[in-house]
Amino acid sequence: MTRSDKLRKIKAVVLDVDGVLTDGRAGFGGENEIKFFHLRDGHWMKLAIRAGLKVGLLSGRGAKANRQRAGELGLSFCYENCKDKLEAFEKMLAEQGLSAEECLYMGDDVIDMPPMRRAGVGVVVADGVPELDEVALWRTETPGGHGAVAEVIRILLAGQDKLDGVLERYRR
Repeated sequence: MTRSDKLRKIKAVVLDVDGVLTDGRAGFGGENEIKFFHLRDGHWMKLAIRAGLKVGLLSGRGAKANRQRAGELGLSFCYENCKDKLEAFEKMLAEQGLSAEECLYMGDDVIDMPPMRRAGVGVVVADGVPELDEVALWRTETPGGHGAVAEVIRILLAGQDKLDGVLERYRR
């Protein structure tokens, strides 16, 4: 099956947080953890939702910033503290009414290997660990936290012939 065939089947984008939506760093000041999310990624996640896709988070760590970002973007799901990401992925599939082949999973580290292997499409960010190349369909050109999610969603929407539709409002 070609990459185009696989992309046409995708109904959900499942994202790791640290190292994918962020650059993998966390700052601590007092009791609060600080994370920086790329605004372009957020905009393209909203475009994917407008195009009819589910978009959500599956993170090994829990953080108020994750929940806040998921809420402000209107994401479909947010799973945190997932020490066994495959188990969390399977739970997400059941709760969201999805099959694994309908999911694109994006990660950056070895903890992401099991769900990436199970998903219909696996993508690793440019600065992700080399071991993920064994299970990813491709590696982004952009590093995590710097617009890699936007890059992938653009490719996905183009592969589903939805890109022109979501960009129409900006071309007027």
